[in-house]
Amino acid sequence: MIIQEIKHPLVINHLSKHKSIKDKLLQKIKTQNSKSFVKKQDGINDNIHKLDWNSHSDFTRPWVKFFLPYFEESIAEIINKLKFKEVLLHGIWFQQYDKNGTHGWHTHGNNFTGVYYLDLPKDSPATQICNPMNQEEVIDLNVKEGDIIIFPSFVVHRAPYNKSNSTKTIISFNLDLENPTKGDE
Repeated sequence: MIIQEIKHPLVINHLSKHKSIKDKLLQKIKTQNSKSFVKKQDGINDNIHKLDWNSHSDFTRPWVKFFLPYFEESIAEIINKLKFKEVLLHGIWFQQYDKNGTHGWHTHGNNFTGVYYLDLPKDSPATQICNPMNQEEVIDLNVKEGDIIIFPSFVVHRAPYNKSNSTKTIISFNLDLENPTKGDE
């Protein structure tokens, strides 16, 4: 068997209007129906205090309708840089982690996934990923509040334990990038 390494993009882009929308978006999320998710078995350790994953494909939720124009602007910059023409958003949801909240190692569907760091307290860790070539090297991402990251959905990643006494809030999403511009030159 031959395994040939190829590069995979991981893009970090700052949402330009982050400071002006943060408080209003957090308020809208606060009023959203949500659940908690706790799973501790078979090596899985998840403790997400609030999330609305069950509604991830409902784009009419008030916080989603408010957020999408800002999100789409930032994603347009990303897909342009990655040389794609279109993006198809399959799902978007929020997750909140209180102290000791975590989301264990996992992957997503579709061809890309991402995270928007809506509220990232100083002592809260950002997403960690595994090197796709060996699954042993853990990479700490250098992101800050207001950043959006996207990466291939097969990349194993997690939200490490939140050691902060403050709540960390992220918005996660799954999307497909379509119609590459390669060959159009």
